[in-house]
Amino acid sequence: YDSLPAGLQTPQTQINRAMALTREAAALDASGAADAASAKFDAAQAVFEKLRAAGHNGEDTTYGLALILNTKAANAFLSGIGQGKISDAVRAADLLRPLARAPDASRRVRQLYANALSFAAFTQPLDQQLTTFDEARKVLEGLGALDLTDLNAASLYADTADTEARTLLQLGQIDKAQKLEQQAYDLTLKILARQPGNLHAMANRVYTTGLLGTLASRRHDDAAAMAFARKSAEAGEDEVRFNAADLNAWTRWAQGLAQVARMQYDQGEIAESIASWRKLMALEQDPRRPSSLAPNLFYGWGALAQRQALTGDSTGAAQSLEAEARDLVEVGARLPKGSVLHALSATRQQGDTADVQLAEGNAQSAFKNASAAVAELDALKIPADDLNAGASKNSSLATSLPIAASAAMRLGRYADAERFARRWQQLPPPSQSRADPGVQDSGARAMQAHALIMQGHAADARKLLQPALEWYRAQAQAGATATNFRRNYAYALYVSAISQRADAAGTKQRKADLDAADKQIAGASAQARQLSNMRHVSGLIAAARTASPR
Repeated sequence: YDSLPAGLQTPQTQINRAMALTREAAALDASGAADAASAKFDAAQAVFEKLRAAGHNGEDTTYGLALILNTKAANAFLSGIGQGKISDAVRAADLLRPLARAPDASRRVRQLYANALSFAAFTQPLDQQLTTFDEARKVLEGLGALDLTDLNAASLYADTADTEARTLLQLGQIDKAQKLEQQAYDLTLKILARQPGNLHAMANRVYTTGLLGTLASRRHDDAAAMAFARKSAEAGEDEVRFNAADLNAWTRWAQGLAQVARMQYDQGEIAESIASWRKLMALEQDPRRPSSLAPNLFYGWGALAQRQALTGDSTGAAQSLEAEARDLVEVGARLPKGSVLHALSATRQQGDTADVQLAEGNAQSAFKNASAAVAELDALKIPADDLNAGASKNSSLATSLPIAASAAMRLGRYADAERFARRWQQLPPPSQSRADPGVQDSGARAMQAHALIMQGHAADARKLLQPALEWYRAQAQAGATATNFRRNYAYALYVSAISQRADAAGTKQRKADLDAADKQIAGASAQARQLSNMRHVSGLIAAARTASPR
């Protein structure tokens, strides 16, 4: 197209050239060349914007511009790399809506419209998202998604259903999420049975098995949770084996391995979990990778370092933090200088370092680093429409705030501990979070209550702690036995014990709480009982048995 003579450079050839740039950009993006991809996306978008400004508002121009906007939104949502924002999908959907709702709408317009809706939904409140997802699925049903007459529409339907199920999970609608995710998984398997090389369906198999594992975990079905986590990792490895040139396939394989590692930790298989995290990080050295995996895997170093520190491997933890620092330099280089995401990446290591220091018993350093990270995060001003940056900031705060609070408690800085724990409780759940919100709320309540007791406000502490104890009891009755659940429940019971009055009823309740706390610790695996944070809680319980009521 660039070599065409002036007489042949028509609006249509300009559209064709811009579409060629768009496809080239998508290929570059998938192979990890983010900067080159962004430049070509921007160049193509400029062509489409100029054509529309000149009055060329036909389907080709509108579709091309919407395709670029939707791709930028997808990149912002999935990785945060590039100049796009999730809100770009709103504009893409707005551009396509009149065309998509026309009686003679083309298949490509309707399919892209449905895809744009699935990203635009994330700019809406959670309950409104469901309506948008439902509209997207109905459009795809009309294209033949459910009867498999259009496998591309079917793959996009499964993808959309998976995303909607995650919103249902955030809303606490577990049964609805399970039903919809099972439909997405079953549809994915049918697509792959007909077309084993369907790349979109391969990706969906990673996502759907992963979420089914999470849903099983929320129901405390450990066997099913682990089985699906392993299926997710295997599906990711299969995708890489089939299409190793796609960087996103490597990211999905890593997500599956991370889920296995987390499930192993939950089930008390600590050494096995560490081995899985090591396997994940070893992907960086795989000769098949299309480019550096550091920007896609760096998060694993912090998780590995924390677990190494909890088991007493200070040398290994230090090495993992060094590797994380190296990878974060590369992450920062891919983000626009001066951007919010660039600043957020710089605070990552401070929070992870504090986590390791707390696990190693160095409360003073942990408090210094965690509180400094919180201060730096607070100073960042996030644009209202930059949902990805906002979610990243909240995620970083969700890491640093409880560390700062825990370290402050150990240092006797009870007012600081109360302040940080209260902020942690008030923090909104991370976008697309798969964790039960009760985990954060109950953990923060227990820590605040402990701080209040140490400041002489036991009655206030008992009132604040009550919802947390009720949540822990309900989860335990439902079968919760995860490593962190046991430790957190034991800690809440300890706090309840030391909050009791020094009368006969209080003394009886104190003993019952401490006995129940010991039972939670004793029920953990032998490996889990040796973790430093578990031993810290055990020490608190033991000390409370010999201390006089406050």
